[in-house]
Amino acid sequence: MNRHDIKSAIGKLMPDNEMEQKVLDKISKGQNNKFSIKRIAAIAASAIMVVAIGIVAKNLAAIKVTKNHNTISSGDGIYIPKMKLEKNAGKNAKMVALIVYQGKIYTHSSTKITPENAEKLIDKKIGTTKESLDEWSSQKDYAVELASTIGIADVYTVKNYDKNFRIMTYGKQEGVIYAEFYECFSGITVKNGEDVFGKLKIENNISSARMQRFESWNNNKQEYKELKNLDTLNSFVKELKNSTPYEQESVTDLFTKGGEENQKFIYLTLKDGSEVELRLFKDGYVFYNSSYIFFKIEDKVFQKLWNELE
Repeated sequence: MNRHDIKSAIGKLMPDNEMEQKVLDKISKGQNNKFSIKRIAAIAASAIMVVAIGIVAKNLAAIKVTKNHNTISSGDGIYIPKMKLEKNAGKNAKMVALIVYQGKIYTHSSTKITPENAEKLIDKKIGTTKESLDEWSSQKDYAVELASTIGIADVYTVKNYDKNFRIMTYGKQEGVIYAEFYECFSGITVKNGEDVFGKLKIENNISSARMQRFESWNNNKQEYKELKNLDTLNSFVKELKNSTPYEQESVTDLFTKGGEENQKFIYLTLKDGSEVELRLFKDGYVFYNSSYIFFKIEDKVFQKLWNELE
C-alpha cells in the first residue's frame, strides 16, 4: 500500500485533515510494518462504530458528534449501556480501534502517553490481542477475550489506574516504542463529574498545562500556549467532580453554536506523564472525548479559567 492508496482510503473513511496528515506522517517515516499500518488505520477509522448505544462518533469536518440515543437518564444519573455490535452492521460500519477485555469493550483514548513514561506505567501483562475483528464481525466475535481491531499487540494494566477503566498497549519495533491507552466508560451510571474525571486522576496531579484555540485544532496548526497560572486551573479541575452530566443529544448544538470563539482545548500533563485533553465550550460545558457525555461546571469557576485562555 503506497502513500496515494493510504490517502485515498482515509478520505473515504472520514473527512478529517488532521487524522489524514498524522497517518501520512507515520507512513513517510517508514513505519510500514503490518502491526503499525493496521493499528494506524484502525485509529484513523475511529470516528464511527455501530453499537447498541447508537453511533458514537465525532465528525471533525462537521464539528459535531452524533446523538447517543440509548443513554438512559434517571434520577440516579445517566446510564451508559455496555457496547454491543448492532445486528447486521455489515460493511457499512467503520471500526474504531478497540480491545475486548473481560467482557468489556475498551476504545482508543484521547489521553496520550510518551514512550518513556509509558514504560514506567506498565503493570501486569494481560496478554496479546487477537487480530480478529473487522466491520463484518458478529456479536459472538466480540465475546472472544482480547479480540481487537488493532492487530497484534501486548496489553497491560496501568499502574495507579483501575483496570476496569483503562488498559494499555505497549511494544517495541525497530527500537521505536508504541504505547496507547484504551478506556471503557460503558456499563456505568454517571451521577456527576467525579464518575468520569475521578478516573483520570487529574485533581492535585497536574505538572503543566497548555491551551489551543479551536482554529488551530481544527486546522492541525499545532499552535499551543503554556498555561502558567495553575492556581486557576487547579480550582477548575477541583470543581469538575461536582459538574452536572448532560446527554449528547441535549447539547449537540454546542459544536456549531457561535463558531470557533466558543470552543477551546486544554491539555493537562499529569505527574505520571500522561496528557489529558479537555474540550471547553463558552457556555460552561466540558467534554472528554471517550465518555460520550458533556458536563456543566459552576459558572464563576468556569468563566475565570475561560477568560485566562487568551
